[in-house]
Amino acid sequence: MSAVAQDPVTDEKTAPAEPGQPWPPRRDAYYSLFVMTIVVMFTVIDRQILNIMIEPMKADFHISDTQAALLLGAAFSITYGLAGIPIARIADRSNRRNLVAISIAFWSSCTMACGMAQSYAGMFLARLGIGIGESGYGPASWSIATDNFPREKVAVATGTYGIGAMIGIGLASFLGGAVLALVEGLPPVALPFGGVIRPWQWAFILVGLPGLLWSIVVLTTREPPRRGSAAGAKAATLPVREVVAWLRENWRTYVAVIGGAGMKQLVAAGQATWGVTFYHREFGWSLAKAGMVSGATTIIISPIAMILGGKLSEHLARKGRHDANLLIVVFGLLFSVPVLAVAPLMPNPYLALAGNALGIFIGTLGFGPGVASFQVITPNKMRAQVSSLSQFCTNVLAFALAPLIVALFTDYVFRDPAALKYSMSLCTLSMGVLALIVTSQGLKPYARAYERAVRENF
Repeated sequence: MSAVAQDPVTDEKTAPAEPGQPWPPRRDAYYSLFVMTIVVMFTVIDRQILNIMIEPMKADFHISDTQAALLLGAAFSITYGLAGIPIARIADRSNRRNLVAISIAFWSSCTMACGMAQSYAGMFLARLGIGIGESGYGPASWSIATDNFPREKVAVATGTYGIGAMIGIGLASFLGGAVLALVEGLPPVALPFGGVIRPWQWAFILVGLPGLLWSIVVLTTREPPRRGSAAGAKAATLPVREVVAWLRENWRTYVAVIGGAGMKQLVAAGQATWGVTFYHREFGWSLAKAGMVSGATTIIISPIAMILGGKLSEHLARKGRHDANLLIVVFGLLFSVPVLAVAPLMPNPYLALAGNALGIFIGTLGFGPGVASFQVITPNKMRAQVSSLSQFCTNVLAFALAPLIVALFTDYVFRDPAALKYSMSLCTLSMGVLALIVTSQGLKPYARAYERAVRENF
């Protein structure tokens, strides 16, 4: 019988699942999936609400596009990357649900702190805090989903998380635009300890507060038993050298599923970060209108793509396609990158919006399968640590570099803020082609890794 391990963070006892143990009750699994999907929504809103505030922030803090890009990307990504691995090691041996609750409470508080920042430096520090908090949710929540659902359904579960992510992207733009419309013309509000809350900063306070409340809801979910032969007799974290050895042994597979995902995220992050500013500069839309229209578009189309992508992966897996997850990612890149590269060059905003919507829909089909791809081929006891590596590539590198690459093209290549459309198109095309090459080379190795995972019951 498997030993019961004491949780070093929460003092709760967490038992690994025995071979052949029934899956958690469907009610518990789907309730957890719902709650964690809302967590994902909050993390994206809190991270990306700043995107729509670029212009008023530049005016108040007197900064350039490049400085704004550093705040959007590097300020968040530095601590996200530094904290990711150690927090993931905690997730591999302790109560993952409680770790998610602590994480969302912390980053929500830091989001509210952005609403009271009095300078560029103050905003930078608050963004560092958001990075620390958000580094803990992904590995823990993905690991929970993989222990709640059978292997062929993991893509549907992670795709559902992706619905939360895409709704979060849409709501960040929509709510940001709505707040700007509501507070336009209002004077700054004085703080009792000195300084003021500028009108655009209210968005951070309004989106940060619900996250604090949701951290309590997270505690009402159940922590599932850890499954698979790798869970063994105790819930202890594997030494880093063993994780590194595993990644080295399967390097082509993980380059495809993790490295390719990071390159793909460079494309998406560049579009998402500068999209609202693009409509404002290129077509003269107000920031409020641009945010609400682009946000509503994302909210409508992305959940459909997420569900279809997960169901398509499940269907192909049942048909015997062991490379199903990665295959969907490859085809999504193949058809979405050209569309997204051309969209900013359209002669009117509605054609640009339609092209962007189509590209997002096609690319988003691969989100759930992309996350599931490395979850289902990785042994349980190193799953969160491998997830943190994926987070580093898809969030740290992508969110740090994508806004910066576009800004550097604008400031130093084209030397004209009005050339933003060319910068976005160039970033999409170059990064998208690299993502396609990196991902497609791993199709056969991934199929072999999937077969091994099934055979050895990871």
